[in-house]
Parts: sequence; C-alpha cells; structure tokens
Amino acid sequence: MNIVAFSIFDVVTLIHDIPEDGLRAGMVGAVIDVYAAPAVAYEVEFCDALGRTIGQLALLPEQLRPATAAEIQAPRAQS
Repeated sequence: MNIVAFSIFDVVTLIHDIPEDGLRAGMVGAVIDVYAAPAVAYEVEFCDALGRTIGQLALLPEQLRPATAAEIQAPRAQS
C-alpha cells in the first residue's frame, strides 16, 4: 500500500471505520493541520452535508487516501 503525504486543505477519505468516534470507512474529510512529531499525522475534520462537524481527530497516513472527484461531489443542502 502506498502511503501518501497530504497538505493542509487536502480532501481525504477514511480507509477504516473508527466506531468510537462515529466515523465510517468512506467518509470524506479535510486536512486542517499536519503534524511532524512524534510521527507524521494529520488533523482531519469530517462534516455532514450541512457543514456541521461530525468528528475531528489526528489520523495516521495509513488511515487515509486521497478522495476521488466522485467522493468530493456532495448533494446541495436544502435551505
């Protein structure tokens, strides 16, 4: 498996469920910070279709992959 380096504002997809945080594999989030020590990790924020935060946590590179264009496309929120 190739491990990808991400930057702030990259859109990523969670690879495995993290049930204790209410996150499921396939959820899309945005990198909001990058950590170099004690190991490379990424603070990722996951939001619902209305932009409300579902979860925000530090994840290791092997827990993420770049999001595809299809995953980034979200239905418009109803007003």
